[in-house]
Amino acid sequence: MQREFVDVVVVGARCAGTALAAPLARAGRTVVVLDRAAFPADTMSTHVLFPMGVNELDRLGALDKILALNPSRMTHLRLDLVGTSRTERFQRVGEIDYGISVPRIDQDLQLIAAAREAGADIREQCTVQDVIVEDGRAVGVRYFDGSGTVREVRARLVVGADGRHSTVANGVGEWEPYRRSRNGRGMVFRYMDDPAADTDWASTLWEGRRGDTIAFAFPGTPKGRLLVLFMGPRAEVAEARTDSEVHWARKVAEFPVLADRIAGATNQTAIRSTGQTHAYFRRSSGPGWALIGDAGHFKDPVLGQGMRDAMWMGRRLAEHVVDVLDDPRKLDAAARAWERARDLECLPTYHYGNLETRIPAPPPQLIASVVRNSSGTELSDIHQRLVKPHGVYTTKRIVKAGVATLMSRWPTPGNLLEIGELVTVEAVVRAELMAARTYRGRMRSLGPIVGEHRDDEPWSQPPRRPKPRAARSIPVAAQVAGIRPVSSDTTVFDLKRVDGEPWTEWTPGAHIDLHLPSGKVRQYSLSGDVSDRETLSVAVLREPEGRGGSVEIHDLAVGAAVAVVGPRNNFALDDATEYVFIAGGIGITPILTMIAAAENAGKPWRLLYRGRSAAHLPFGADLAERYGDKVTLSNGETDPRPDLGSWIDGLPAGSAVYSCGPNSLMEAVVETADRHPRVTAHIERFVPTESAPRENNSFEVELAQSNATVAVTAEMSMLDAIRGAVPDLPASCENGLCGSCEVAVLRGRPDHRDDIIGPAERTRTDIMYPCVSRSLDATLTIDA
Repeated sequence: MQREFVDVVVVGARCAGTALAAPLARAGRTVVVLDRAAFPADTMSTHVLFPMGVNELDRLGALDKILALNPSRMTHLRLDLVGTSRTERFQRVGEIDYGISVPRIDQDLQLIAAAREAGADIREQCTVQDVIVEDGRAVGVRYFDGSGTVREVRARLVVGADGRHSTVANGVGEWEPYRRSRNGRGMVFRYMDDPAADTDWASTLWEGRRGDTIAFAFPGTPKGRLLVLFMGPRAEVAEARTDSEVHWARKVAEFPVLADRIAGATNQTAIRSTGQTHAYFRRSSGPGWALIGDAGHFKDPVLGQGMRDAMWMGRRLAEHVVDVLDDPRKLDAAARAWERARDLECLPTYHYGNLETRIPAPPPQLIASVVRNSSGTELSDIHQRLVKPHGVYTTKRIVKAGVATLMSRWPTPGNLLEIGELVTVEAVVRAELMAARTYRGRMRSLGPIVGEHRDDEPWSQPPRRPKPRAARSIPVAAQVAGIRPVSSDTTVFDLKRVDGEPWTEWTPGAHIDLHLPSGKVRQYSLSGDVSDRETLSVAVLREPEGRGGSVEIHDLAVGAAVAVVGPRNNFALDDATEYVFIAGGIGITPILTMIAAAENAGKPWRLLYRGRSAAHLPFGADLAERYGDKVTLSNGETDPRPDLGSWIDGLPAGSAVYSCGPNSLMEAVVETADRHPRVTAHIERFVPTESAPRENNSFEVELAQSNATVAVTAEMSMLDAIRGAVPDLPASCENGLCGSCEVAVLRGRPDHRDDIIGPAERTRTDIMYPCVSRSLDATLTIDA
């Protein structure tokens, strides 16, 4: 294993990581920054920077590069709410008196370029496996690069700059935040050409409020583009994803000023949305390590301070540690001092973010009254952090606004309770902020007392320890060792290696590629005992109208020669508090091993097993006999369609639903589970997802191992093009389902169209499946 020694290693190369790396490198420190992406790479963000944030770009050395992208310069903030309109000019910070909105795919690329120019060693497509901890101290990380080579970098300081799913936080034992709240709002946004690009609107950041929704319009990049964002109740995200254009039209109509502002807008992008915007504090420093950016505290996007704070945190940590990196004791003390300063800076905004994201929201009339009583640039100064929120939303103003609100409408017990609660929360928040300046420890969970949104849901699962891409799999010679019918059309085939060696260890949900005598390759889930290393068992449904593979398998006799690649797992069983398994027909096969695992672990579980008839429920009778009322068998001839809601609605937080079977069944499972954010749904498909037609582009693929370049036309698949130069490239389903054609990406951005990589990882640039996926760039380099 290759090992090296540096001053600082940073995991994550976006806002916070580059802001830390650049000043350390300029000071002569050796800094390695690792990121699993290949840039340019997009990320979900509404990316607005106020003058104070633009000032951080200048400090980082990236401002000239950003301005070369020709962003609109926002000099004014306008608010419209309940008959009240107010416009303020942003105060100057340093030499900067304007804000900008640059898409992250462009901005992050320039931040990385600036950090590299400063002397930081930024390595793309490098995936961290784990943090190396010795005698309780973080001393480095182990990672693998784009070629799959495992490397180790030792450092005086290990920094994680990688957010809610932080590998470093998990590696140092700080996965769970010590304080968190859940945003009551979701984000729905899109880009468009600005119809008012030649007016004062082009330099004005607009904000409007009606009911429970806050709307924004950010003049964007390049000049003439516009970002429009709605932050309504989080439940509206599901509506936006179901019927996006209808939802969008309804939200625009709620804001007449905005409707006039964007009337006639053209070149509108697809609508993007997210409901995952937690705010939280983790312990962010310890022996030899620190966490910056989102990993420390994810601000609510209402305030638009996430990127500025990430860069500010990175820069300030560099200033704290640059002179003490050679002294472990002083280094740890400096990191702790930095964390405390961060908390004092961010805590007021954390509380204000909780106020802004409450649903139902505080009465707009009350907010409007506070706005009317503010002066100068107070409201825009909140976004700049030039004034703390409680310096504007003072108790006196809130009480005065509450009285005015009650006088404008008939007071009710609900009105009085709402305003009384708001005043109480403001008073308690102020008490906490005063205490924080003298109390040296971390301000741990005070919960609803200070207005935090209750968040009882389990924190997300820690990231699995990634594995380097294995060398191209070579089929293992095997033979059919046993054949057992389990229904009229389903048979179990037992497979043993010809060389007598044990099979590779595997886990529930795994499958193999079975190479048949004719040359056909088919994927089958393993249904046997995971502890049996001598035999692999697969259950195969005979499909006379299929592609011929199942018929050929059923014609095999004991002793027939076959070959096996695998096992591998795209449908792994995660740890959960409770399981619901929902299977249809032959989809029971991967579920069998999951049931055994849940039973052995003593976890609560239930199975719903549905088939066209009783004869189409292989293993059904055995399951019912073995597990009793944990198993529900249902068939289309005698039983009504199951009510999936009754199976999923009452599940406790942290539960998981696993489903395999017909697409219609799995889509219904996912749709039902989506209504319950505390429940995670996992599915394995037999046929690819139906999606809207997408235009295919032409591009080139550079094959690093083969030293060749192939052209992929719009009419052909990337896999077919590669086969011209690499005829033995493994592939099986060729539908983006099995994963057998996986290749490592060394340079460029894949256009993922498979059913293996989940929605949250569609920006991955380390692997791809060329049978269905393509390239977003004119040239893509892969390890083949």
